[in-house]
Amino acid sequence: MEYCADIVKTGDPDRHAATMLARPDARGALFALYAFNLEIARAPWASAEEIVAMMRLQWWVDAVEDLANGTVRDHPVLPPLAAAVEKYGLPVEKLAEMAEARRFDVYRDGHADRAAFDAYINTTSGNLMQLAALTLGAPAQSLPVIADYAYAAGIANLLRALPTLYARGRHPVPVACALDRNAVASGKVPENLAQSLADITADALARLQAAHKKRGLVPKSLLPALLAVPQVTMVLHKVNAAPEEALEMPLATSEFRKNAGQVWRAVTGLW
Repeated sequence: MEYCADIVKTGDPDRHAATMLARPDARGALFALYAFNLEIARAPWASAEEIVAMMRLQWWVDAVEDLANGTVRDHPVLPPLAAAVEKYGLPVEKLAEMAEARRFDVYRDGHADRAAFDAYINTTSGNLMQLAALTLGAPAQSLPVIADYAYAAGIANLLRALPTLYARGRHPVPVACALDRNAVASGKVPENLAQSLADITADALARLQAAHKKRGLVPKSLLPALLAVPQVTMVLHKVNAAPEEALEMPLATSEFRKNAGQVWRAVTGLW
């Protein structure tokens, strides 16, 4: 548990801070989930050689399959993850889907289409937030609301990462026609990418609004799962208003302002 908490604190400080707001008996399970997420997110970047990165990720895919069959491999994240699955009845198939989705990150090719892109966001961000919510006792009626919010949060996180992803030769946003890769590598947003970003952020804002309208279906005890991604609304609105500046505009505020916002949400329950 300490290992999981430490790597989440270092690699995903926002989720670490949100987890500290959860009831103490659930924190270990949340740290295990978030540590697992970090491991599978990092695996595709383990090597510039695609075959090596895929082997690293495949180890985690196989480890989840073993977990489903009752075998826990020798890695410090897996025993607490197995304990969380057993204690809270978490669906292992959602973990498997998360690991499988990360195969996309190994390669430099883009998503085949918008449906494939949405499936990636729903599986990576959506599964993780729903599993965290289930750990905190989410009722069934809250899960569709959380899925909508998780999609918006996943888009916000992706937008923050876009400059780095494009600089490293990845192409995470589907576009009509061929993308000018030299332009995006230098921080420019071609017209077809700007249009895709406008469409995607508009849809994310619509799902965010839908989630907010049904906020009453989400108990306040689930708030730590929702606070794991800060400043979702701000990021989506900024990029939607000026998608042509998405690779150059600042999408983060000061730590003080971010933390103050998280405290306000924790107190008011208004995610």
